[in-house]
Amino acid sequence: MKQLGEIEFAGLDAIRKMQQQKLSELLQYVNAKSAYYKEVFRQHNIKFDSITLDNLNELPFTTKDDLATQNDSFLCVDKSFIADYVTTSGTLSDPVTFYLTSADLDRLAYNEAISLQCADGSSADIFQMMTTIDKLFMAGLAYFLGIRKLGAASIRVGPGTPQAQWDYIQRFKPTTLIAIPSFIPQLLQYAAERKINFQSTSVKKIVCLGEPVRNADFSLNELGKRITSLWDVKLYSTYASTEMSSAFTECGYGNGGHAHPELLILEVVDDNGLQVRNGELGEVVVTTLGVEGMPLIRFKTGDLCHAHYDLCKCR
Repeated sequence: MKQLGEIEFAGLDAIRKMQQQKLSELLQYVNAKSAYYKEVFRQHNIKFDSITLDNLNELPFTTKDDLATQNDSFLCVDKSFIADYVTTSGTLSDPVTFYLTSADLDRLAYNEAISLQCADGSSADIFQMMTTIDKLFMAGLAYFLGIRKLGAASIRVGPGTPQAQWDYIQRFKPTTLIAIPSFIPQLLQYAAERKINFQSTSVKKIVCLGEPVRNADFSLNELGKRITSLWDVKLYSTYASTEMSSAFTECGYGNGGHAHPELLILEVVDDNGLQVRNGELGEVVVTTLGVEGMPLIRFKTGDLCHAHYDLCKCR
């Protein structure tokens, strides 16, 4: 199958040039369409057309509180253009509504398709989704759209009981599960108690969301070890957030999530807002590229990661 994310293989100079072009388009767009960013530029006396990748840090951060208190001020289109409504969980602040246009749904599908492709997925796979697609939850929708764009098949079981999961595994023979990893030991315990030979099933891979299965050095953590010691499957970690409408997914080498530079400008910053060095821990900050409904500039996710700037062996 043709690689969907070809920009990743275009070389660093080409990626930088592409990101600069998209950044310029984004700044012009929000200056014209976003009440929130228009006011930010005015208050800080920022000439948006002078901002480049090199001086992006001259722009202030966008925070979760900004989104919560000024939610609709971020909206860049008339609500008649909204195709889907998504909300955040509200774990660290008030829940935020995200408005997605048809173009944003296409971007979401592209992101998840190349993410699943990064995780050794292809059109030949059958994905069993163990995550909800309703309740205004973005992840389930993203996986469904991405699987469809990849040309693969989906089994939309949702977060059902172990019995329901095994019924569909045995009936439709999925190759890949999309699941919260802590559910997998329960699934295996249920199978063992009912003498289901899970080692002989069609499942070969698990795309894990919501919880880590690796340590900072990329070795499997206790949960990851527990799963793989019981079941001969390959685990792929995923990190994503509703705000960035994108995901960082591992490839087969298992050396951390991969960024998609056509969708995000990624910064990993220390407590002083400065970019951390290779291998250091910092907060994930993203600038979304190609978002039509609610684009974000230098959004502080509140999530920590170790930054690795070297190219993966899969490139």
